[in-house]
Amino acid sequence: MMIWLNDRLIDANASELGVPFNDRSFLLGEGVFETILTIGAKAVALDRHISRLRAGAATLGFIAPPSDAIAVAVTSLLQSTPEIALGRMRITLSASSTFLITHHEYKEWSEPAKLVTYPFPFNPKSPLQKVKSTSYGEYLLAYRYAQERSADDALLFNTQDAVMEASTANVIALLGGRWVTPPLSAGPLPGITRELLLEWGLLTERELIFEELQRCESVAVISSLRSIQPIAEINGRRYKSSGKAEELATLYKGALASNLNP
Repeated sequence: MMIWLNDRLIDANASELGVPFNDRSFLLGEGVFETILTIGAKAVALDRHISRLRAGAATLGFIAPPSDAIAVAVTSLLQSTPEIALGRMRITLSASSTFLITHHEYKEWSEPAKLVTYPFPFNPKSPLQKVKSTSYGEYLLAYRYAQERSADDALLFNTQDAVMEASTANVIALLGGRWVTPPLSAGPLPGITRELLLEWGLLTERELIFEELQRCESVAVISSLRSIQPIAEINGRRYKSSGKAEELATLYKGALASNLNP
């Protein structure tokens, strides 16, 4: 398997692989990353992912490679792994300039997700809430909390008890015939799928409280890899399948079909 490391393609089994002992992402979590869906050797919404990666690096106070250089590295790795028809690509950049891109096969979800509520609130005013940072401890704890309870993900709340997001995805709910999602002021990561759905008029921003999720028409989680995945239950409370999330997924994928880099 080939990967991109710093300035070139390299075999993942090469002996020179390793993280420098003084790498700040390894030592302090001072780095950023992006997870990207690839289809037929093309990266979905690549320009938007690169823009978010570079913005995150700027927030943390270090300089990312130029957008063109990142795009060249991504393309080179995609061309070296043509056997991957549907893939999961991860770009990781540390404050010490370690630049790593990996690409693996990905299998789409086939079942609706199960969520549990996470009991510890997140600070929506933290500057890190807008950054896809390698300082991922809080989200990892929430995800493990869900896994330990046989759920797929954890539903997160902010310090005002408003719905924020899931530990690995944004959350949307169908209320009054409209799909809504918490605003960025509530603390969710500015997801790429979220951004596209908002731009295409398929989603609006609105504060959400848990009681609304319990009585809404449909709930789903959205992300670059998940696309739109219906939620089957939260804390054991089951939701009837309305097909609305699947309809939204069809609209979303149809819009992407004509342009994988919108």
